Amino acid sequence: MKPLAYHSDEMKIGPGAPPIKTEKGWLNIYHGVFKTMSGTVYRLGAALHKLDDPAILIGVCDEWILQPEDPWERVGYVPNVVFTCGAVPEEDGTVKIYWGGADTVMCAGTAKIDDLVSLCISSFRPAM
Repeated sequence: MKPLAYHSDEMKIGPGAPPIKTEKGWLNIYHGVFKTMSGTVYRLGAALHKLDDPAILIGVCDEWILQPEDPWERVGYVPNVVFTCGAVPEEDGTVKIYWGGADTVMCAGTAKIDDLVSLCISSFRPAM
């Protein structure tokens, strides 16, 4: 996977939590960096990798799944940053996602794993 011009991760990408094994592939929640006139914005993205060969991408969501919106994500030591720190799959099909906000606070939220997988497949962008 590489950054892609004119996308939310066009400047650089980096790892986040360990990938989550799903029936359709390895769900990878990563961070992407986008350069703006007033600095950079770190957002979270989702990608789906082939189970038996994770080097092969099935899809990369063309939309970010989380961006700095709340004051504690926009203002802090490093402003406009959400950065994945962990993702814990639950038995009910959800995932608890943990992220740092503005390199100042820790945040947590929940998403449905199937929704994230579907985004990677239905709203995909070129991987490179």
